Order: sequence, then C-alpha cells, then structure tokens
Amino acid sequence: MAALFILVMGIAAATGLAVYAFGASTNINKQIIATGLARESLEAVRNMRDTNWMNDSLVSNGCYNFASTPIGQITSPCYQNWLGRTGSAPFNCIFPDNNSGNSCSNNGAPSMTYTLGMVDPSTSSGVLWYLQKQKTTLNYGMSFSSTTPVTGFYTQDGNTPCNGSGATPADYCRKIVITNFSKNNGNATGQYSQYGLDDNLSLLEVQSMVWWVDKKCPRAADFAQASPTCRVELDTYLTNWKDF
Repeated sequence: MAALFILVMGIAAATGLAVYAFGASTNINKQIIATGLARESLEAVRNMRDTNWMNDSLVSNGCYNFASTPIGQITSPCYQNWLGRTGSAPFNCIFPDNNSGNSCSNNGAPSMTYTLGMVDPSTSSGVLWYLQKQKTTLNYGMSFSSTTPVTGFYTQDGNTPCNGSGATPADYCRKIVITNFSKNNGNATGQYSQYGLDDNLSLLEVQSMVWWVDKKCPRAADFAQASPTCRVELDTYLTNWKDF
C-alpha cells in the first residue's frame, strides 16, 4: 500500500509538472510570435520610409540645418516626400489620412491608429505594405494565411475584430499608432518645436502593439484591455534621415 501510494503521488506530481510546462511553453511560443509581429510592423513602416527616400527626386533647401551659423537656419537640403505622395507608386504613404491608404496629404490628426495590410507582390508595383486607418472601429485581428501569395504570414484585412465577434476569431491582434511631431500638427509648442519641423519634414513615433489569446489570456478588443502578461509593445522613431 505504501509503495502504491508513493507511486501514485509521483505520477500525479509528474503529470502536474508536465501540464504546467506545456502551458508555459505554449504561452512563451505565442509571446515569441507576438514579438516577431510587432517587429515586423516597425520594419515594414521603416522600409516604406526608406523606399520613399530612395525614390524621391524632389530636393528642397528647407530643412533644419544643424551646421548653420547661427544654428537652426532652414537651409539644409532634404527630400520633402519621405512621407509619401498620393497616387505616385512606388511611393508609400506612411501617414495616410483616410481608410483607403491612398490619400497622403498628411493633414490628419497628430496621432492616428492603423492596421498593416499586405499587397500581392506580383501586382504591387514596388509597394508591398500599406497602412489602413482605423477610425472608430477596433478591427485589429490577424489571421494566418495558408494561400498564395502570402502563404505563411499573419495578415490583417482591417475588418476583423479582436473581441471574438467575427466569423473567424483572431488569436493575434496588432495595433499601430503613428504620432507626427510636426509644428503644424498640433505640436507647435511641443518638445520638437525647436527643430522647426513642418508637415513634410517631421519626426514620427511608431508604436507597434500586439496581444494574443491563450488559456490565461482572454480576448480583448484593444491593447489597453489585454492582460499585461499577454501583450507586447515595441516603439521606434523615424525621421527624414537624409538630413537629420
């Protein structure tokens, strides 16, 4: 009886440890995927900025000059269209002001929220990613694609909610917030006003927020509502790096 008791206790302990380890490994795996998705969106927006810079031929001597005497003269050469141009492929709009992602007059609110869409590479004309503005909806859901041309990627269509109310509930959600620190976008007296930035020559903060569903991670419609242990955020700053 004593031996049987010890055996049962040992099996129970081993089973409990195995269940705990499996649950922990599942959550760690999802955290790794979520971190990758957060990094992906930052790199995508950065790539969009770099593509604009490399394709731009409109040079202006209207940027802040750190080497001028006195310092701060608006005489430095720079590319004005690094935020994109409306209807001018292969330029990317990295601060669109409507849901279509095609209008790039950059006259929206200082801070706007987006999802990141992917274009068929065979028909993209040099544009692979595009930003979709989320106005009043919370459609940040992502789905794993098993069909070409984006096989093996998590994609967003901008129409999938994260609260489970959609036809296919999303296990991962991604929210991108871009803040434009330009003096004409409501930040004239902010910490960056000293640089004399305007709408085309600004500094962007890009925040990539990803949260997921797991056994201990209930569905959440927005990043702020997700459990702190079930979400990850990565941030970066972008400028017209030709000049800054």
